[in-house]
Amino acid sequence: MSARPEKQREKEFILRASTPFGGDLAADTDLDGFDWGFVLDTVFRHRVAALVGRSLAGVRGIEYESRREYVLDALLGAHTLNERRNRLLVAEAVRLVGLLLGQGVQVAVRKGAYLAPAVYRDPGLRPMNDIDLFVDRAAAQEVAALLKAEGYLPGRIDTQNRIIPLTRRQSVFWNVHVNNLPAHHRPSGDPCLPSIAVDVCWDLFLPASGVRLPARRLLDQASPFESDGGTLPVFRPEHFLLDVAAHLHKESTTLRYIEKGKHQRLLQYVDIVAVVRANPDLDWALLTAVAAEAGALRNVYFALANAERLFPSTVPGEVLDRIAADGAIGRDFLHEYGGIDLATPLRWAASDIAERLFSDERPGATSQSPV
Repeated sequence: MSARPEKQREKEFILRASTPFGGDLAADTDLDGFDWGFVLDTVFRHRVAALVGRSLAGVRGIEYESRREYVLDALLGAHTLNERRNRLLVAEAVRLVGLLLGQGVQVAVRKGAYLAPAVYRDPGLRPMNDIDLFVDRAAAQEVAALLKAEGYLPGRIDTQNRIIPLTRRQSVFWNVHVNNLPAHHRPSGDPCLPSIAVDVCWDLFLPASGVRLPARRLLDQASPFESDGGTLPVFRPEHFLLDVAAHLHKESTTLRYIEKGKHQRLLQYVDIVAVVRANPDLDWALLTAVAAEAGALRNVYFALANAERLFPSTVPGEVLDRIAADGAIGRDFLHEYGGIDLATPLRWAASDIAERLFSDERPGATSQSPV
């Protein structure tokens, strides 16, 4: 059951306005009668506020001191906040990567530290929450020791911005069930970003997923790009897209992420569109081959097929057809979730990805039935 089905115009507006490299709205776009409260809540929750603000800024007829102007101010404010936070995070990523490389640790940056400056080409358009690093598992404890020496501690941040250490039980869970170290935090001294978090990952896929790709395969083909006065290694575009797709599939279909609402982040699909459009020479055959080698065709198909449904003309149809055929992926696959957690996956009540993104549906909130 979809929440607020009457907001169809607003939802279509959000999708159109958040499209990277071509999301600008027509200057005469009709915005009369919009529920701007719904728009604001939705774009901030989906982390596309700055992208929508950029597009809305090009629409004519926004009256001085009108409600629409206040909305635009809030969205443009998101761009300013993103820019300040991202500059701090990218600079710290450059510093930490330099220290790791100096110790002979192979490392690559993931997600925002590369996407914001190099793919979106505007440090304010794509928000960042933390610094994501990728290393070989054999180097993970060396990385943890370096972070500790630099003032970072593993744990979680409470409402008072205090670092709460992990319990023994939580530490065991991280060691057994996930593909990364616990988040490490340290105070930043900046009121716009009270603490800096570093997430260190050694595998693109969860241990229980049955999907594997050696870290060295990704790290050995990483290449440097210049950012904030330093050098950051990054995966080649096909591997980077595989990473984005794997992360999206994990958060969209795994129960513990769904319970936190992480399956409803439009930004994850926007990232796929941005990577594809920023790399017109993307080698789709290589992406498909690497995904097949890792056993990740289903992960990749989930991300790419849903991105194509939300943002048409992103992924060539023949690519999706090839992945579906090679992976023996059935037509109901895109509507399933919980396959990693349960012997039999469950099925969303809403079959359309756009409807699910803007819905309040959660496991246990509506009727569920095994596929």
